[in-house]
Amino acid sequence: MGADESPRGIVVGEPGILLRLIKNQKVAFLVVGGVNTVLSTLLFVALELTFGQYVSSPVVLFAAWLMSLVAVFFVYRKLVFRVKGHVLLDLGRFALVNLTSLLINMALLFLIADILGYPRIPSQIVITCCTVFINYFGHKYFSFRRPPPEGDAAAVAADQKKAL
Repeated sequence: MGADESPRGIVVGEPGILLRLIKNQKVAFLVVGGVNTVLSTLLFVALELTFGQYVSSPVVLFAAWLMSLVAVFFVYRKLVFRVKGHVLLDLGRFALVNLTSLLINMALLFLIADILGYPRIPSQIVITCCTVFINYFGHKYFSFRRPPPEGDAAAVAADQKKAL
């Protein structure tokens, strides 16, 4: 996808280094998401091994989530979507999408690990693989969405057609 294309109302600026290398926003999104998932999971493992005996799994998970949230927001914003303006609105939406995944993750982790007794680390890895879909669609269609420019009838019509 080129820098001038705007999927579903997302205004894309000049391509960042990642989009210059990969050339496809969907693939770039998945690469960043994959790297973030691995790093977040490693962070969870490190926190679990360090503090897990002192606190419950939701506390460990929330700490890992919070640390990775801010970092990955700026990576997505600069390297994948290249949107401008609305930093706080984007961050709020981004956090909301991630919070939805986090709450689902926490509930499942508590059920599977703390109630059913399965090991926390493998349980977290399986749950992460499931919640990645919530994040993908949430960020694509909500976190970094921008309305088409006013007066751009073709963009508005294409956006409405895709929504159906």
